[in-house]
Amino acid sequence: MSARALLASIGVAAGLSACGGDVSTVPQVSGQVLGSYIQNAKVCLDLNDNGKCDSGEPYAATDAKGKFSIGDASNGGWKNVVADLTNAQENDANGKNMGTQFGSGTFFRAPKGATGTVSAITTQLAQLVAGGATLDNAKSTLAAKYGSVPADKLLGDFNSDSSLASLKTASDNYIKTVVGAKAVRHVFVITMENKDYEESFGTTAATSGQDPYLKSLAKQGAMLTNYYGTGHVSLDNYISMMSGQPSTVDTETDCFALWSDIVDAGDYTDPVNGAKLLKAGTDANGHAGGGCVYPARVKTLANQLDNAKFAWKGYMGDMGNDLNRDGTKTCSFPTRTAKLAGTDPAKAVDGTQSASAGSASGDVIADAYATRHNPFVYFHSIIDDIEYCDQHVVNLDANLENDLKSIDTTPNLVFITPNLCDDGHDGDGTGAAGKGCKSGAPGGLTSIDAFLKKWIPIIQASPAYQRDGLIVINFDESNASSGGYSPSLNGTTLQLMINLTGASTANQQSGPNVTRPEDEFLMANYPISAAAGLLGSASASALTAAFPTATTFSLGMHYNGVGGDRTGAVLLSPFIKAGTTTATGYNHYSLLKSLENVFGIPQYLGYANDANLTAFGSDIFTQ
Repeated sequence: MSARALLASIGVAAGLSACGGDVSTVPQVSGQVLGSYIQNAKVCLDLNDNGKCDSGEPYAATDAKGKFSIGDASNGGWKNVVADLTNAQENDANGKNMGTQFGSGTFFRAPKGATGTVSAITTQLAQLVAGGATLDNAKSTLAAKYGSVPADKLLGDFNSDSSLASLKTASDNYIKTVVGAKAVRHVFVITMENKDYEESFGTTAATSGQDPYLKSLAKQGAMLTNYYGTGHVSLDNYISMMSGQPSTVDTETDCFALWSDIVDAGDYTDPVNGAKLLKAGTDANGHAGGGCVYPARVKTLANQLDNAKFAWKGYMGDMGNDLNRDGTKTCSFPTRTAKLAGTDPAKAVDGTQSASAGSASGDVIADAYATRHNPFVYFHSIIDDIEYCDQHVVNLDANLENDLKSIDTTPNLVFITPNLCDDGHDGDGTGAAGKGCKSGAPGGLTSIDAFLKKWIPIIQASPAYQRDGLIVINFDESNASSGGYSPSLNGTTLQLMINLTGASTANQQSGPNVTRPEDEFLMANYPISAAAGLLGSASASALTAAFPTATTFSLGMHYNGVGGDRTGAVLLSPFIKAGTTTATGYNHYSLLKSLENVFGIPQYLGYANDANLTAFGSDIFTQ
């Protein structure tokens, strides 16, 4: 051996020693990446647990049978094996390329202790472990999910074992819908307010000319003609979308009273569809089945995405415009605002129930942020880590456009809540004096249209949307199915009840905390003089003339059915053919179930776990 060769060999040996010893003594992590058999996947030991193969992490490429072996110089300092599928190909049992196209940046994972195979099945196993399950419990959960497959066979080669046919079917479906080149991986949900289907998409005379852009979007993608809200009046719908949990007696009235925690009274299994839900005890307001904020053990889609290594953010219109009102520009909620203001958080009341106008001098900016339209802050699983919440629940205008500039900075779930004017909650859209928003904008469908006309082109121009995006434009609930006010006199109190039809779809159930029909009061025993500010002077004058002995009034809701009535929804995507229409019955629980499917989540939350509930499918994704 020459001197140069000898020195080179010494250098190599020294380098190996610095990385953990001679290569022959480095422990190996070996396994097989399965769809059928995945060749040329980059398999790494995920040292920083971010679900990706980063520079410096030990890796190997799979062979034609999907096999790999990686030297573990970290002495087991990793939680998961990750298989990056970006440049991989799927082979059949004979080694022939099946032509499967994987999406860029897609991956499988397998948790430590379960790395003999790396597949869609072990990816879901890793999610359950990340969510706090033991490996054995996670195996039992998936074994039951896939037709009582023996837990000790979950890591087997389902291509060669006919008893694992259910795993093979699940794997094939996962490859097509989660990691395939035509799978959605970025979802943009934009939730508007209080519009009936006929108002937004029909020919209702008062609003038919207010939203031409929204109507044009319905023709560019899929029109869901039978999409329904899940409740009245606002908040319970947002809770449904994020967690699958039904109303409490406080969330169905937008937590108008003290902002209280939900008291955990244990688990409830719906007798009709088997959904697992939280039963609420008596909260700080003395409301049985009440409360606003769910205990930390109740999880959301956001928590599921964390476990699956997908990114998410909530973008809130106007949040933090007026810090005296909102407290902070990120993750704003009443008890936090109270603490920042030096007041008792136990007595906090939501100060964002109505919009505030800006000052004439411009020192105070108009602020129409509504906490009740921000579902994330109603879960201790999110707000208990305030730094985490601040990173994920942010102001819309200050953040979204910049985040959309690249795929790497675009969250996989973008949840957009416009302010109270832009979402159509305030104003009637006519622009008539006294009929608009506090900002001076017309509100109603006119402001909805303007908001969409600004933001939809920006989203559609983003690299993430163009590659694998889905836009969902829905409404929290309908307002056209209410029967107006039913006035009655109780002593000297004029009681005004808003009659809500509550039509629903998919055999929706009310859950353990509310009953139907039911009356709930938002405001009790207010001076009769305050009625004019709420109802308008003409309506208030007519009521006081009809009930001259009334000195106070109370405003409430009369709930008939369990749903939020028909609203319709529009979906846009490169994978949806223009002009698609579906009459399938969908609701907010359907949306949650659909998003859990999109991201390959192994368990459905709350009422999303109803087997009879339809998720978005081939009636929508038509190309």
